[in-house]
Amino acid sequence: MTKGNKKGITRRDALKTAGVAVGAAVVGTMGFPAIVRSKEAKRFLKPIVAGLNGRMGDPTVMSVSEIPRILREKYDVELEIQIHPSSTLGTDLSQLEAVQTGFIDISSNATPQFSRFDGSFNFVDLPYIVTDWDMGNRLFKSDLWKQQAKKFEANVPVKVLPPVGAGGYRLLWNNIRPLKSPADAQGLKIRSTGSLLYIEMLKNWGTNPTPVPWTETYTALQQNVVDGFHVQPIWTFKFSMYEVLKFAVEVNAAFSVQFQVMNINTWNAMGEEIQKAFMLAAQDAADAANAEDQKLETFFKGELRGKGMEIYTPSAAEMAKWRAGGEKVWNGAGASVDRSVVDAAVALRAS
Repeated sequence: MTKGNKKGITRRDALKTAGVAVGAAVVGTMGFPAIVRSKEAKRFLKPIVAGLNGRMGDPTVMSVSEIPRILREKYDVELEIQIHPSSTLGTDLSQLEAVQTGFIDISSNATPQFSRFDGSFNFVDLPYIVTDWDMGNRLFKSDLWKQQAKKFEANVPVKVLPPVGAGGYRLLWNNIRPLKSPADAQGLKIRSTGSLLYIEMLKNWGTNPTPVPWTETYTALQQNVVDGFHVQPIWTFKFSMYEVLKFAVEVNAAFSVQFQVMNINTWNAMGEEIQKAFMLAAQDAADAANAEDQKLETFFKGELRGKGMEIYTPSAAEMAKWRAGGEKVWNGAGASVDRSVVDAAVALRAS
């Protein structure tokens, strides 16, 4: 509360003018059918503030922004979510910290960013652990995911929401030369997250991993602080990285997962009835976002090629060399990951 003001200014008042209302513009994009609602609806009166790193229209944003519509039309619950996209409420790290303190109610980011708070989902980031989209979708709804969510919630003051893909597989991009095998990547400075798993993988490929916040990556590439990054096609295109990059290789090492969480006090304030409806609506939104995301992975590869970027698909022999460097991490930085969890994830490949 601000001193000298009897009413005070809450953080919701401060955020309200900047918030992006959830509106009809999103409807149709996700392909949800219209649903006839009943006469009376339950209401959650407090606006929910979502600080997200994706841009409006991205599946990672749709998976949150669509929740109020689904709640209203399918579950007879009125609830407002104020969407703040493109990291407008802070850096990746500050938004993840803010959802724990309650300054914002919902946030999401790629799983490696959460490893600094708890390691329950580090297994997702083991190179080559997720073999394709089908396995990813099975993983998201598996008993294994639910088990790990409970472990995460026990250590971090959040409620874990249904996850979504974050653009499919990361491609290894650079602005220096084409890459076919790790031998071609020797000495390149590659922007990395803070994940020890990804850092070791990049080192195994002969590159020099350099942690850089996403919001500073374009400038870092422009100024030759780094030569490239390991990022999905959608983000490469939407953040205009084709202006400062040229070459990519489909290493298929890291299937990107957007981990979504809600502040635990906000969750508890909903009450059991609305909680149940909210989680069902969040799953509906995540399912549609995942379907959209899978389509967009291929679409944005085409868009990037249209911008003059070269994307190389390794031969079987070349891919074996990329895999060798990636899977070596399982017994390196990944050695601390619970083997029973890893085995359970691998078992999902053949489900």
